[in-house]
Amino acid sequence: MQNLKGVIKTFAIILVVIGVIQISFTLLARVVEKRADRYASSLVNRKAPAGLSGAALIQYNDSVDQLYKTYRRNFLDSVAGKPVIDLPLIRSLDYRFCRDNSLKLGLDLKGGMSMVLEINEDELLRTLAQNNRSELFNKAIENAKKAQAKDVGSDFLTLFKREFEALDPNAKLAAIFATVEAYSGKINFNSTNDEVIAVVRQDMEAAVSNTFQVLKKRIDQFGVASPNISLQKSTGRIILELPGVEDPSRVRKLLQQTAQLEFWNTYDNRELWDYLMKAYDAAKVLKAEQKSDTAKAGSTASVDTLDLLAGLVDTTAAKKDTTKASDEVSPLLQVLQPLYYRENGLPAEGPAIGVAYGKDTAEVNRIMSMPAIRNIFPSNLRLMWSMNPADGPQPAYYLYAISTNPSSPEAPLTGSVVKDAYSEFDPVKGSFAVNLTMNNVGAAKWEAMTEEAVKAKLPNGTPFKRSIAIVLDGRVLSAPVVQEKISGGRSSISGQRSQEEAIDLANVLKSGKLEARTVVIEEQIVGPSLGEESIRAGLISLIAGFVLVFLFMVAYYSTSGLIANAAMLLNVFILVSALISFGAAFTLPAMAGILLTLAMAVDANVIINERIREEVKRGKGLRLAVDEGYQHSYSAIIDGNLTTMVVSIVLMVFGLGPIYGFGFTLFAGILTSLFTAVLVSRLIFDWAFDKGFHIAFGNKFTMNLFKGTNFDFYGKRKITYLISGILVVISIASMIIFGFDLGVDFKGGRSYVIQFDKPVTTAQIASMLEKDLEGAPQVKTYGSNNQISITTDYLIDATGVNADSIIEQKIYERVKGLYDITPSFDDFRAKNVKSSIKIEAAIADDIRNSSWKAILFGLLGVFIYIFIRFRKIEFAAGSIIALAHDPIIVLGIFSLFKGIMPFSLEIDQNIIAAVLTLIGYSVNDTVVVFDRIREYMKLYPAHSIERNVNDSINSTLSRTIMTVFTVMIVSVIMFLFAGATLRGFSFALIIGLIIGTYSSIFIASPIMVDIAKRRAGN
Repeated sequence: MQNLKGVIKTFAIILVVIGVIQISFTLLARVVEKRADRYASSLVNRKAPAGLSGAALIQYNDSVDQLYKTYRRNFLDSVAGKPVIDLPLIRSLDYRFCRDNSLKLGLDLKGGMSMVLEINEDELLRTLAQNNRSELFNKAIENAKKAQAKDVGSDFLTLFKREFEALDPNAKLAAIFATVEAYSGKINFNSTNDEVIAVVRQDMEAAVSNTFQVLKKRIDQFGVASPNISLQKSTGRIILELPGVEDPSRVRKLLQQTAQLEFWNTYDNRELWDYLMKAYDAAKVLKAEQKSDTAKAGSTASVDTLDLLAGLVDTTAAKKDTTKASDEVSPLLQVLQPLYYRENGLPAEGPAIGVAYGKDTAEVNRIMSMPAIRNIFPSNLRLMWSMNPADGPQPAYYLYAISTNPSSPEAPLTGSVVKDAYSEFDPVKGSFAVNLTMNNVGAAKWEAMTEEAVKAKLPNGTPFKRSIAIVLDGRVLSAPVVQEKISGGRSSISGQRSQEEAIDLANVLKSGKLEARTVVIEEQIVGPSLGEESIRAGLISLIAGFVLVFLFMVAYYSTSGLIANAAMLLNVFILVSALISFGAAFTLPAMAGILLTLAMAVDANVIINERIREEVKRGKGLRLAVDEGYQHSYSAIIDGNLTTMVVSIVLMVFGLGPIYGFGFTLFAGILTSLFTAVLVSRLIFDWAFDKGFHIAFGNKFTMNLFKGTNFDFYGKRKITYLISGILVVISIASMIIFGFDLGVDFKGGRSYVIQFDKPVTTAQIASMLEKDLEGAPQVKTYGSNNQISITTDYLIDATGVNADSIIEQKIYERVKGLYDITPSFDDFRAKNVKSSIKIEAAIADDIRNSSWKAILFGLLGVFIYIFIRFRKIEFAAGSIIALAHDPIIVLGIFSLFKGIMPFSLEIDQNIIAAVLTLIGYSVNDTVVVFDRIREYMKLYPAHSIERNVNDSINSTLSRTIMTVFTVMIVSVIMFLFAGATLRGFSFALIIGLIIGTYSSIFIASPIMVDIAKRRAGN
């Protein structure tokens, strides 16, 4: 036993130490960010000039905000690789590391943009078939699209094959794909339809993977802090979260562009060196004419940039120049570092002419595009940035010199000629390489390009071997030096740093023939101010919930309540640090998960304390009472938590986005609750006994509060059956007749939260927008602060990136007159549109179907667990009937009272999460009672089953009431303070707690008895 205690103590200490280290990263990152705030604030003047008002004042404040963000960002960039605190033990901890390993806020707390993209599978299939004009082939694709719309979630290729064979049972897909050069050797005219589909499926899956990699690189270069992009392999959907994004239209355009692979001839740095030096001088001359506040701000940060570039290239000459007065420094030199050899000052070989930080590339582009600068260089020069950042303290990109054909703007060779690309290890060079295979046309062009490259000469006649740039979406992916003429359409790109990088490069190169268009099927935008409101609401909920629950535990359980609180504090600490370690984003649903984890930890402690009190009342000593109380509590605690764990797993399997986060938080919370409530609290008890502390388990009032309870619960079953039957019938009737107020994620459409500067009526807004949006939109009050939500399905099937702007413009034109100070359209989108959501009908169907599946599988999982655990069908049947009873009534209330309550009763993913949580809590209550019934049936076999059931419910009544009371505290706190986002969620919990407690006492146990008696023939 002592060994076990030692292991638990050691494990707890390790978890605490890890937690302190993990949370310290967040604190250290916040220290640097506070410095950045102070630095930026010291450089901007927020006091507006006298006389400014109205639109001019708004414009002034906007420019100040923008300047503040620029200064703040420049400060953080300059210190990213420097130690946060200059102490020996933590000197290696720089800001970038701390930021990347700190607590991450979700979009609903920080603001930003999330998207779900899907590849257009029908277009991709046509591309793979080289746009075959077969009427049968194209008709089958159209039919498959219609079938998939009705059968959401079905595999497109399977549906296509089914429709193809339905149109002509004797037709063969091999006749279409065997003629495609890319499938030579893979598909022949004798291949069966199943074999063809198998080969095509591989290419379609590769296209999804490749699109994911391309988008990931684009996002990494976009400049968003802590972006998150993931691929759902089961659906082929790509999920992106971009916190802090301020220009959604730019993101949409960036992500919906199709990848384009190109092969270009290049200049050598030595050929352009004199031109570049002249450009530096010309930019210096132009500096006086181009001065602006923005240029000054950029100049201040640029000198630091040159110092930081020392790890990338030799900057001796550059630093020498920057010691001169600010006016004498070329602005181009401040942002673009030339490449040369340290030893002799001669220009470096290769196609790159300079290097710059990512934040400075736009300034380089601006300067180089000036006519006076551009005309210095050869007319056929085109500049492109590298795709991947160079190794160094900060992300920096090389600027490549591309040689174009003056008679044609097109690349000499494109990705359309690449038949295949694969990675392999090169044993000679000890690195990974990517091998390319081109078609006949590409092989001939490639041979001519490589032959010309190996015969290149500098202006002084010195021969050299030129590079060929491989470009993806206008960014140079690689620029290998051509060693010899390459014949046969085969080539190899060596020097990849890892196998993963080689595989990714092969996928990118191979995608040149895959013209796969992506479609945004879900989009959510949350403004930063709404995120700040959510943070305040969430923190108030957390703090108020903690304080009230802790006070209640001390008031009810006295000294043992303090021990329970210590265990719960440790539980929350370990849970939060674990979530940070796993990189989980903190969202409002995650905060709700933490609060509910707290309530579950309370439940475990309540069970333990109630069992200990029972043993004390039987006259046992305190130490023996604690031993037996814990021993008798294990079964109920483990059963209750494992059934809730089933629900959390279902949430993770079927949930998307925040619902998955809620499920993950709940799952992790169950594990930490079991550890702290069952093991750590027991160690604290033993320590207190060893130290001789007096431990009380209540006071005179609470110790006798439920003493002598002897209610005939089973005898009232006919009344409760009637009450439940009436409520279930009314609920089902309401759901059938009145339906639900479905949220946008269940029905599809666009939803906007808009803030006004004075009160407005929802009817007024709806009537104003009805004509422009081709039907009355759904308009509701959203929280407080004069906010309303507008939901419409207008242009929901439009796939162009301008559809959102069109709708926002129509809304703006109608509502702008309702403001005291009319905002511009840009200000309206940036400041008054607090959040927006777009969900296409296809993904709405997916979300809706997944939600109902989650409820059904949650019930089924609980049924299976109880049946296995109790090994009697009557226990499983009683629990499942009670569990089905609870969500039906909760959903019935949402149906019956929609539009009546002063807050929204929309059915969305949050409500489904609440229903599943209620299933977990209800079964937890039921399992505790069933566990006591099973115990009493063994202790008192001579008693009737009805007596054992009544005695079990009465003996656990204090635990039931205490648990539901503490959970109710948390739920009411969420309802009052957590804001509009979680108000429906917390309302469902409050109603569900009442119904769930009622059903676990008055429905589950009586039904179990009735089934048991019927099986026994009584």
